[in-house]
Amino acid sequence: MGGYVSGQTSECKVLMPQISGKYSGDCKKGLANGVGEAQGVDFYKGHFSKGLPNGKGVYTWADGSFYDGDWKNGHKDGEGKLVKGDSVITGIWKDDRYQGKKPEPSFKIISSRNVARYVFTKSVESESGVRIKVLLGGRDNSEIEDFSLAYSSGSEYKNVGVYGIQNCSVPYDVTVRYRTWNQLHSVQYDVLFEFTITSPGTWNLTINNM
Repeated sequence: MGGYVSGQTSECKVLMPQISGKYSGDCKKGLANGVGEAQGVDFYKGHFSKGLPNGKGVYTWADGSFYDGDWKNGHKDGEGKLVKGDSVITGIWKDDRYQGKKPEPSFKIISSRNVARYVFTKSVESESGVRIKVLLGGRDNSEIEDFSLAYSSGSEYKNVGVYGIQNCSVPYDVTVRYRTWNQLHSVQYDVLFEFTITSPGTWNLTINNM
């Protein structure tokens, strides 16, 4: 079981020399483990594992610069923010090395009502647009009524069982509305699905109702 130690002792150590002066927090098998604070030349407050910063934490250097983000085995690793004077760098780190900005998601769901599940897949890199297919219990939904699309860019078309928007300018917003029966044809309900596409290409969207 873990314990609580005030001050760096032989019973609970921090293995990073720059912050190994004093420690207070959770301890396991003689090493900082869990949530704690470590003070040396620099200062760290956050999660530890086996004596090293691991998980979420804030590391502050002696000059006041700090990193607030993810750690792994004593290294900046994951998503975080590094602040040095007026310079602020946000993004992804790996083994203390900055990898770049966090990638933007290809799509964002704004609102979803009466949708059991949905799947987005990309089929074509060019010709931005979206193809929408609606299923009921895993099969083509033949119970759709009052289907409508609202969109911020492009033009609408329809093929057999597929509703589409083509020639879109990224990013673009789409709102899907329709009314459908359930599988037992005992209850009818309204469906709303709103999303934003933020990546070029032709996307396939499958909406599944129950």
